[in-house]
Amino acid sequence: MYEMHIAPDDSSGLLVWHVIAKEAVRSLCGQPVDRGADGVRTDRHCPSCMRSFQDLMSARAEASAEGRPDGAMA
Repeated sequence: MYEMHIAPDDSSGLLVWHVIAKEAVRSLCGQPVDRGADGVRTDRHCPSCMRSFQDLMSARAEASAEGRPDGAMA
């Protein structure tokens, strides 16, 4: 399972939404995420996290279509 948390963008320093695995301390792009910063608002998303998440979900959908249980990847 994945969650969205706010942290600075590594290149611009702007606050953006990052994708993070439920128990992880770093986002999919490798940025450390402070789970306590979620009271802040932004409409920006980390492009690297979003690409990684899209790739993960595509791979899971392909695995599911191939009949692997729970979308497990080979």
